[in-house]
Amino acid sequence: MSDLAQSLSSIHGMRGMTQNHSREELVHKYFNRVPQKPSYIGPLIALGGGGLLLVIGLLSLVGASSDSGPTGLACLGCLGILGGGAAVVVGGIKLAASYSAYNAAISAAYPRATDAQMDGWLQEGENYAADAGRRRLNRHPGEVTLKWGENLLIFHGLPPDGPCQIARGADGVLRASLYKILVVYLSNYRLLTYESILDMRTGATVSDATKEYHLQSVDGLETASDRVNFFIPPANQAPLPPGQPMPPHQAVTEIPTASGGIVHLTGRQTLRLMVAGRPAIELVMGISATDQIHIEGVSGSTTESMIHTLREYLRRHNGGTSGQPSVPTNLPPLPPLGSE
Repeated sequence: MSDLAQSLSSIHGMRGMTQNHSREELVHKYFNRVPQKPSYIGPLIALGGGGLLLVIGLLSLVGASSDSGPTGLACLGCLGILGGGAAVVVGGIKLAASYSAYNAAISAAYPRATDAQMDGWLQEGENYAADAGRRRLNRHPGEVTLKWGENLLIFHGLPPDGPCQIARGADGVLRASLYKILVVYLSNYRLLTYESILDMRTGATVSDATKEYHLQSVDGLETASDRVNFFIPPANQAPLPPGQPMPPHQAVTEIPTASGGIVHLTGRQTLRLMVAGRPAIELVMGISATDQIHIEGVSGSTTESMIHTLREYLRRHNGGTSGQPSVPTNLPPLPPLGSE
């Protein structure tokens, strides 16, 4: 069994999920809104006020029933009973409706998958895609070595179409119900890719595709994003006036990492692989935690590091400069996936 398959089987413990609840139910409820507890003050005031009016009305009728009781007191008692009864009924109906709606919303949102479960199932799907792609592409025996982050790159993003739901977890990370997974296998003379759509509810892939290109046909790589960059000054430095650029003499390395830096905000990022002058592969990314927000020189983006690896690979095999490291040293290491 390959290391990729072993990595896949090692995560199967996540399938246990919450006891007596299926993965499909947990993932489905993950994308339902968690309701806020409603305020019962209004209905309770109506109930309390109505009950008080009922008591006053009853006491008034008891007082009017005596021989010395005035006639007006009987009328006051009747009005108190009518008004109090109406207030109790309205308050009770509103209280019951609010309580029922809240319980229904809670039942629709819980039990739900945890953020760790969602990440584990996504990694499980990526591992499966890497192993399935290796088998579908029939890699040559001379290309059997797969090393995560070097000649095996796995990207995930949003599918081009389809009913995809997105929710923000308790950790602030956006997660999707469907993911497009792109696995890139690199060798000395060809580039192979495996694409699939992962359904997070079932763990199944609803479609897959393989592509193979000779390196001489691959023109390059294109990226586009809605990235916003802004500078956060250190604590001991006054903020720059609006519209004023960062001083040219101040390099990123001069900014204290604990209190300042250049921050990148990315909500949507697109990767395109160009073959024969046309886009052959396109993937929308940029919803993972490290890709949404990171500080230059402090935190890194896993997606950016893999794009850098792919770009350097294409340069080396298409007449570019060689001898450069495949991954910049200031980026964090990729998570271990193993080699076969």
